[in-house]
Amino acid sequence: MGAAPFRTRPARPGDLDAIDRIEGRSFSTDRFPRRNLARLLRNETASAVVAEYEEAVVGYVLLLFRKGATAARLYSLAVAPDARGGGAARALVDAAATKALDRGCARLRLEVRESNLAARRLYERAGFAILARKPGYYEDGETALQMEKRLDTRGEARR
Repeated sequence: MGAAPFRTRPARPGDLDAIDRIEGRSFSTDRFPRRNLARLLRNETASAVVAEYEEAVVGYVLLLFRKGATAARLYSLAVAPDARGGGAARALVDAAATKALDRGCARLRLEVRESNLAARRLYERAGFAILARKPGYYEDGETALQMEKRLDTRGEARR
């Protein structure tokens, strides 16, 4: 795929098969069951965005919102293995920041495996900073890093 132009758009219920397939190819543990993905795609407190390449869904990001909260949570991000390295993940992170701003949030937070250096670099380049370490956060006992990006409330994500 190379450095292809990826288009992002809000996820639709019909994207469930593609999102579930990407989830399965991306995570061996901490994977969402299909029924949970389907529920989140319909939930008002969640928002999902997909990245497309030539009309095919190649990645997704899932955000969670709490009523009255000023921070949105980037809950999951995955890109199909054959689409990695071409900018889809960054496009999804940027879309997530825009969605969070649209919902009135001033910050975007996430947890990432301490050992996931590629994801950590992506988030750091997108303006996230480490807030805390959470030992034993994941099912297998691995530590998570909690990261946060402050959003420019004038309407654009800070870079």
